[in-house]
Amino acid sequence: MDTSVPSPSARRKAGPRGLPVLGSFFPMLQEPLALANKLHAEYGDVSLVRVYGYPIAFLRNPVDVKRVLIDEPQAFPKPRIVNPFNGNGLTVSQGELWKRQRHMVQPMFHKEKVRQWSGIFSEELAKVLQRWTALGAKGESFDMYTEAARLMFAVMWRTCFDEVPREEFFAGIMDAIDVFGRRRGPWGTLYYKVLPRLDPNIDRIGMALWLVNGWIYARLGQRRERGTQDGDITLLSALVEARARDTGEPMEDTQVRDEIVNLFGASFEMIATSLTWAVHACTQHPEVTRAIREEVSAVCGNAPPRYEDVAKLPYTNRVVQEINRLSPPAWTILRETADDVEVGGVLLPKGTNLLMCPYAIHRHPDHWKDADTFDPDRFLPERLAGMHKCAYVPFGAGQRICVGQHMSQVDTVQTLATLLQQCDVEYLGKNPVEWQTRLTFVPKRGMPMRVRARKG
Repeated sequence: MDTSVPSPSARRKAGPRGLPVLGSFFPMLQEPLALANKLHAEYGDVSLVRVYGYPIAFLRNPVDVKRVLIDEPQAFPKPRIVNPFNGNGLTVSQGELWKRQRHMVQPMFHKEKVRQWSGIFSEELAKVLQRWTALGAKGESFDMYTEAARLMFAVMWRTCFDEVPREEFFAGIMDAIDVFGRRRGPWGTLYYKVLPRLDPNIDRIGMALWLVNGWIYARLGQRRERGTQDGDITLLSALVEARARDTGEPMEDTQVRDEIVNLFGASFEMIATSLTWAVHACTQHPEVTRAIREEVSAVCGNAPPRYEDVAKLPYTNRVVQEINRLSPPAWTILRETADDVEVGGVLLPKGTNLLMCPYAIHRHPDHWKDADTFDPDRFLPERLAGMHKCAYVPFGAGQRICVGQHMSQVDTVQTLATLLQQCDVEYLGKNPVEWQTRLTFVPKRGMPMRVRARKG
């Protein structure tokens, strides 16, 4: 087992005292990842703060991350996350329920299943490229994150329900993501904590839940009424037909609903985020765009890349891997301490929330040289030799690693390859893109792009 290099004192100072009672409430609410980066720069690999008296520790050393996620997961369980949107789905469930659901859900994202869904993805990708180039022909631009989300929403809706979604469905889900993912400023949070009945988000949360639940339960009812049909490869049917390993029992409707929300939301938004940052990087590095085009031309000619081509595009795969290092779609991996424990020379009390931020882990100076430099060739096999197992964790690690990581890589590579093969892409922002942490790691003020069909 890896072990951290111990500090001369296990009670070393690991973070600021903060304000009385509130502790580090204000910087934590303003931007937790910015706080993590600041603390790591000042206090090292393990930093500890308190918010309302509750301890929160930030970890960035891959050695400690491996201990938490792989070596001793029982000592660092997933904390209980109460969220009416996620319910008790795979990304938030715990203990025996999580084990049961993981066994039932994981086969749905194996490579063969992703291959079966690949036709849906190719069709929706062709539609969205037609839309983008039509806008570009008129000189119009769009926000890359919104349009990438639109693409992946259509893909996941068809994957789940085998129907083309209406535009109002996309608007509704984006509003739900906004209401559940947007953080208030510290003062607003304090105000509505004291006067919760005045919180305007209560009605928005209620409406978002009503819409999402209505969509899912209506289609679940139709699926149960019609029964199993040959050729049905939808995620909804897979969940309905799944059986628990120990009892053979199916999921109840509420659990099917929770898994649909968790898998749908995590898949479509994480892939949309990866794609957004990948397209932006290519606009900033024309040599990368040229290299991708040359590779795609050699493998596919003028034909659009398909699922089967993705494995034949090693450079494009490395570009996406490097994007997920620099701009990991999930901004944090969350665990807690089951007992008092020392991590990296710091004593953490029982119940400490552990925040492991891939953004910081992927820039650890002992594991990444010139960490802020965009370099896809970091992921050449010879350069990966000897890399620590948890130095690269865009989808987590250990038993709770994201079930959709293969789907995310394939879809992002295929989209990037097809887009650059067929189109010229221009970033229209006047300033460098700023990021923020919401449900994923997204551009703070949007990412304006213009896409035009390539000539010749």
